[in-house]
Amino acid sequence: MTDVRVDVAGYPDSDDEERADLAGRLRADLEAVDVDVAHPEADAPAGSKGAGLEWAQLVVTLAGTVPAMVAALQGWLGRHQGATVSLEIDGDKLTLADASEADQRRLVETFLARHGAG
Repeated sequence: MTDVRVDVAGYPDSDDEERADLAGRLRADLEAVDVDVAHPEADAPAGSKGAGLEWAQLVVTLAGTVPAMVAALQGWLGRHQGATVSLEIDGDKLTLADASEADQRRLVETFLARHGAG
């Protein structure tokens, strides 16, 4: 199985709170189509009692869910015109912003296939 890190940059003027809210909405969309998704752990600040979470990032585990993930991403981007989301696998990054729906599908499928996840 392949893990895809999804970073929700949001809109050009999004602050951390808005980015976390947008990531939560994307997570709900992914979970609605049975995609395994979680927030990654972050480095904990000194003196904290546990690891933090990267609220504007998600980790998607692909296990036969590529079409569902692509559809959820496209739906989310369609509802959040002007928002940006990036996918990352093993340091290779794909950023989606103002591409057409057909281009988004082609880019994501090509990206995932390049990593054996498509």
